[in-house]
Amino acid sequence: MNYNTLVTEVLSENRQVLEAVAPAEVERFLQEILKAKTVHLYAMGRMQLSVRAFAMRLKHMGIDTYVVYDTTSPAIGPGDLLIGHCAVTNVELNVARLAKDAGARIALLTAHPDNEHGQIADLCVRIPGQIFGGPQETKSIQPMASLLEQSLFLFTDIIVMLLMERKGVSAASMQKSHTNLEGLPGAFA
Repeated sequence: MNYNTLVTEVLSENRQVLEAVAPAEVERFLQEILKAKTVHLYAMGRMQLSVRAFAMRLKHMGIDTYVVYDTTSPAIGPGDLLIGHCAVTNVELNVARLAKDAGARIALLTAHPDNEHGQIADLCVRIPGQIFGGPQETKSIQPMASLLEQSLFLFTDIIVMLLMERKGVSAASMQKSHTNLEGLPGAFA
């Protein structure tokens, strides 16, 4: 394979995953975020990269958002929403159970909505990127769960754009909430 062939295939895989997401699940997910008192995000490994990016954008639009286990994360409870990315491990199941026991609502972004995690969740958005290569997952030429990791990053960026529209938040206003400690030269500030 060459670079151009791989670009075509990777983009095609991501398109296939994102187009398989049910619009009704997207709508319910948006509603859960909009009604939450606080949003808590959880994932492990490379999945956590999409969690952190999503948390940053939610914060930029004024949604009170935390990444689970960060030192600044408050307690979770009634009125709060836990969003889990992937939701297939025992660790993720434990986090979901603890959040549920505390009275929070649970939304999962997962290729496996029918597993035990999905059974305790209030909402699952099925994002069928490859994790294990099972029949309910979009097959990938990429190693391991790379396709799901990429698709989650893209999916949550799309969710941000939908939330911006719903909340009437502009990119310019979000930029004002972005860190100003980067030291960008005047031409880029």
